[in-house]
Amino acid sequence: MEDGPLCQICQQVIMQSEEDLPNNDQSKSTALYSQYKLYRRTKSKEYETGDQEKSISDDKNALLINSGAALPACMSLTVRDRRHMHESGAQENIHFVDDRFPPIAASIGSESFKQVSQWLRISNVAVSSEEDRKLSWTIFSSPGPSDIAQGALGNCWLVAALALVSEKPRLLEHILLTKTINNEGVYMVRICHNGLWKTIIVDDCFPCTRHRNLVFTQAKRRQLYVPLIEKSCAKLFGSYAALRSGNMREGLQLLTGAPCDYIDLQPRGNTLDGDMVWAQLLSACESKLLIGVSSGGTDVSSEEYADVHIHKDHAFSLLAASALRSVSHRFVLVRDPHSHSTYREELVRESILKQLRAVNPEKRSTGAFWISWPRFLRYFSSITISHYNSDHYDMREEGKFTLSSTQKVITYNLHVPESSIINISLVYHRCDRTTRSSHTQSFVLCDTSEFEATGIVGARESIIMSERGSLTYWVGALRAGDYVVVPFSTSFWQNNKEKRDFTIVIHSSVQISLTTKARPATFLADCLISAVIRTAKKNQDKEAIFYTTSKKLGFKMFIVENPSITNYINLDINFQVAKSVRHSRFIGAPHDTHDCIPPRHRQIIFAIEWIDKTGVASSFSYSHSCSHTKQPTDPRPRISISDNDFHSWRAF
Repeated sequence: MEDGPLCQICQQVIMQSEEDLPNNDQSKSTALYSQYKLYRRTKSKEYETGDQEKSISDDKNALLINSGAALPACMSLTVRDRRHMHESGAQENIHFVDDRFPPIAASIGSESFKQVSQWLRISNVAVSSEEDRKLSWTIFSSPGPSDIAQGALGNCWLVAALALVSEKPRLLEHILLTKTINNEGVYMVRICHNGLWKTIIVDDCFPCTRHRNLVFTQAKRRQLYVPLIEKSCAKLFGSYAALRSGNMREGLQLLTGAPCDYIDLQPRGNTLDGDMVWAQLLSACESKLLIGVSSGGTDVSSEEYADVHIHKDHAFSLLAASALRSVSHRFVLVRDPHSHSTYREELVRESILKQLRAVNPEKRSTGAFWISWPRFLRYFSSITISHYNSDHYDMREEGKFTLSSTQKVITYNLHVPESSIINISLVYHRCDRTTRSSHTQSFVLCDTSEFEATGIVGARESIIMSERGSLTYWVGALRAGDYVVVPFSTSFWQNNKEKRDFTIVIHSSVQISLTTKARPATFLADCLISAVIRTAKKNQDKEAIFYTTSKKLGFKMFIVENPSITNYINLDINFQVAKSVRHSRFIGAPHDTHDCIPPRHRQIIFAIEWIDKTGVASSFSYSHSCSHTKQPTDPRPRISISDNDFHSWRAF
């Protein structure tokens, strides 16, 4: 017998596996499920999916890039239909102990949890109250936020998100593919990771105290959904300890797969428009969207938070918002996932509470408290609003950022049959929760309704979205027509050692179709030029027109337009400072360029992305000079025009 950790449940040696986590594809989920067997002693190669997923993804990209042909169109599915597709694979018929997340210390993680003394099957866990002793275990039964109690983990970001989700049983049905308690002790849970739904298979063994109580998060009335979802996330990220610290946005996206609006209540260098935020919050409450908030005022001491009994740097649920005309004040109902907040405020007296409860007759939640709007803005730092809607359509496509300025780009072509609200998310694949992205990821959205006839892209609609981090997100209304979404990050052209995978996620209120096609890098340049000249800062002198992108974007792009009919323009860029940035035409210093733009042509001279490094500020400054010339000169560094280089001249 091989050496390995000993399972506390079955006392057998657990075989280690290097298999990747299950993905969202139904056939893969079924195949994965069949190999989770009790006392499995040999690892079957037949169902290994990690390398298969990589080769399938790489083959798809290679096919698109090499052939240039578009793959057949796929149709978006309703969120409900997608769940039914996954659910069909959930047939519990084997008894097992999960050797992919075994009941050993490694599954707890590097953190020390003295409370953990044993792992027990859920049937052997002690009841938490005398009332529960009369009940049998269920997956969930009339769930509510007051049922959930956070355990020894510092994962309030997940618990607060789960408290919001528990108010929508239909949403829980999307997450929990296994609907009933089973003697086999095997359960299937859907988690949205890196923009993709993944089916996670877990057993019913949980860390417990010596008194047989669950150590981590649990729910009253013997509902299993809370520890099941928490364990699925722990397995997804490697251990329970890996769930410590996070933000509400991550929690809601894991559980709903839907995009989220993030509202910074303490923006640096800007004044918060409280009335606009209040209107946005009221709209979200009226639409019954899931809303989370985080505490942590920059100008508020830890002592003041302690005095008012609000946990600092903590995630909360926001349940309601109301304005009372009788007192001309606004109030917000917030719930602490710890369920024991004792916040009190002089303004929120009993007469006010009666009015608020009359306006909001929802069942009162343990740990919930009303707070006036000014004090809410003082003690809370952000609001996160999930746009989950089970009646909407979604589609999810994996891709890879390009490796050079000449490599073909994968475009995502949308046909919108009628006016629709569209949400587009670009999700970068992180290796783990602690990975910080050191690049800027972006996408450009352009209409292509007139492209085939005129060759002009973005004649009616063009927009660029860009963020440093793992998510770039846009929401807006689109008229009926054809559109293209092109993800890009020029960072990988100079630093291709990082993981390049991403998922493009599109939600819509009507069903849309999508095709993917490889196009030359100059197509991306045309889309960007179309979007930049609509919104960017424009400067003009007697030789040329210059466009530079807004400071709101996570990158800087410099475009030059030559309006002359007869003369070339010699353009020289000199960088005085270039710290913690990546240049689209240089791997290292120097960053100086020379270009010669033909008459009636435009050119993207460079794109600069700043690198997110801890303790290092990104900065750059440059100057330019230009002059007319009758004869062309060679660019420095070289631009491969014949290979459709991103920096090639573009006629207008």
